[in-house]
Amino acid sequence: MPPLTRKKQFQAAKLVVSIDIGTTYTAASYCVLANNTEPQFQEVNVWPNQVFPDAKIPSSLYYDEHGVARLHGAETEDETLLLEAEIGNWTKAEWWKLLLRPEYLPAPIGFTPCNLPPQVTVDQAFRDQFAYVFKTVRAFIVKRYGKGEDLWSELSASMFVVLTAPNGWEGRHQNRMRQAAVQAGLVSPDNRNRVQFVSEGEAAIHYCLDSVTAHSVSAGSTVLVCDAGGGTTDIGIYRVKNTSPISLEEISRPRCFLAGGVFVNALAMKFIKGRLRGSKWDTDSYLASAMRTFERQAKRGFKGVETAVFIQLDGSSDTDDVRGIARGRLKITRHAHTLLIGEMVKFFEPSTKLVTDGLEEVLSECGWSIDQIFVVGGFAESEYVFTEIKKLANSNNIPVGKPDGVLSKAIAHGALSWYINSGVQVRIARLHYGAETNIEFKSADKSMTGRAKFQNVLGQWRVRGAWNAIVEKNSKLRATSSDERCAWFHHEFGENEDLELEMELYAYRWEKPPVFLKEKGGNLSDGFIHLGTVKGDLTRCFNAMTFKTSPSGKRYKTLQYEVCLSFQDIEIQARLRWQENRRFVYGSATIVYDL
Repeated sequence: MPPLTRKKQFQAAKLVVSIDIGTTYTAASYCVLANNTEPQFQEVNVWPNQVFPDAKIPSSLYYDEHGVARLHGAETEDETLLLEAEIGNWTKAEWWKLLLRPEYLPAPIGFTPCNLPPQVTVDQAFRDQFAYVFKTVRAFIVKRYGKGEDLWSELSASMFVVLTAPNGWEGRHQNRMRQAAVQAGLVSPDNRNRVQFVSEGEAAIHYCLDSVTAHSVSAGSTVLVCDAGGGTTDIGIYRVKNTSPISLEEISRPRCFLAGGVFVNALAMKFIKGRLRGSKWDTDSYLASAMRTFERQAKRGFKGVETAVFIQLDGSSDTDDVRGIARGRLKITRHAHTLLIGEMVKFFEPSTKLVTDGLEEVLSECGWSIDQIFVVGGFAESEYVFTEIKKLANSNNIPVGKPDGVLSKAIAHGALSWYINSGVQVRIARLHYGAETNIEFKSADKSMTGRAKFQNVLGQWRVRGAWNAIVEKNSKLRATSSDERCAWFHHEFGENEDLELEMELYAYRWEKPPVFLKEKGGNLSDGFIHLGTVKGDLTRCFNAMTFKTSPSGKRYKTLQYEVCLSFQDIEIQARLRWQENRRFVYGSATIVYDL
């Protein structure tokens, strides 16, 4: 990238930073966009306390007794600092990202994401990690460029930030991440809209098409991308309409599964802890050391055909045949009285099966008509996992490529490409989206039996709690604000009533929504999710309508308006629409998400 060292250049430039906080690893990239300059992406590959430069750092944090984050990233692997953490009785927090997951993505039975201190929430963990990343990005840029302080001063105030989120995260989860980013100082509260979101699936496909291994992909190709990460696996299918500039059409709703390396680690930890119980190695420090060795060597190198794998416990020559420990090493082998090779497969099998089953599901939906499968993510770095994916693809003659390497963090790169290219032109609605409405009471309708009825201003009997769909699942929507789906609502308003609209927004997960979104007792029916509240002002709509008089003599107006939803980005956008003099008039609306 040409050095931007003259102030007049800074004024024409724009800084974009992408941050990918994964379940196990975090990464950041940035790009300085300047007039007449080809965009160049730069990974932040120098982090505090790294032994060797690396584009990714652990997402782990250590908190002291006051809930203050004391160690971040590579600091959590520094033996000197770990000793300080042990002496200070600091709490290690790892895999905490999964605490933000939607409730319809339950963790496997017996799996605990992490042990955050009682006074620390997942929102605070995001805030602390964002603040650390932001500080490091600043230091990296300042050091990299001549007059780096001037560059940072000029560009940081107007900086745009792209955050990544798994395919399964909804607007409310993104909103909490945005709040954390604001609290971390990435942007000011007034500039919160400078924080944008891209799904990890969309970031992955942009990275793949930018990579050198994507030369075989041409316009008209259909590509599946599988991002198998530490805690989540995201799958999407796209039709490539153009490669330069990137133009994509999503042809199947994106999928998200809780499957990845952390679940392998959790099962391995449970097993190893059981093997070491009652021995001299039955301590937290030995277990932590064994798990580090498992993560870096045994797990990454496992192919499923080994005759023996060793996990270093200490430097001693101690042997315990009963536990399968030889000269300070836990031996993984086929022989009796030691860990069977089948146990390693058992660590991998639950998550690997979720990934391959998910791939099979989406491939079946599209008739296996795929030209290329791209696989990215740390979980797929495992030879065993990648081989299992290739088996499925090879059985259907679909080529598989893995463009990212073990030292790369593809999603942060892809997020920048997404920001610049905005390549996805058509998206598929993953869920049904809609709101509650009331419908005419029909005594012969058994679904209304036992439901409370009410009379509206016209004296008509109505029933609340019915479903009014705005966007149907699997609908194709162009990624523009003008391509929207709308649903009519009508309400009677008397004089001097509050005209501020507050409409609860819901989603439905399954294929066909029922007539009622609420049960007779008022609880949400199974499959429905409350997303947030659509807020808008109906004053103009009210003023455009004429008064009527009810049979009881009450003056009122019937407001007929539409609530419209669009998917310009992965965040849902809302606005209101009604007719005046046979022409549509639009009113602004916002979605306030649940926390």
